[in-house]
Amino acid sequence: MEEKPKSIEEILKMMEQQLGEEPRPMVLMSKLIPEWIPRQAQERKFVMDLPHIPPKYKHLIMIAASTAVGCHLCTETFIKLAYRAGVTKEEIAECILATRFALASTTFATVIEGMEYLAEKAK
Repeated sequence: MEEKPKSIEEILKMMEQQLGEEPRPMVLMSKLIPEWIPRQAQERKFVMDLPHIPPKYKHLIMIAASTAVGCHLCTETFIKLAYRAGVTKEEIAECILATRFALASTTFATVIEGMEYLAEKAK
């Protein structure tokens, strides 16, 4: 027997239960383009159900990615979801530090052409 599709309200309630609070961006989007809400839920389920990376690591990847792009609300949301899913505060903190290191390291790669220019001019 095929499962009946959930209503927008049911999906938002499920998101709220996972997050522990109202998922504000999804609530707002449900007022603008309600058809997006089931797709968002389906995409999250699809990613979390993929078998090769354990859910804990997926949570940490989402924290790292949202931190790296500078999305405060996304980072806060992913931290809350990860913590509620059993990722420890120490694991989350280590993820944040690893992300900080990776971002700081990209500085050198970003300026390599400029450093080469300076190194040549300094001769």
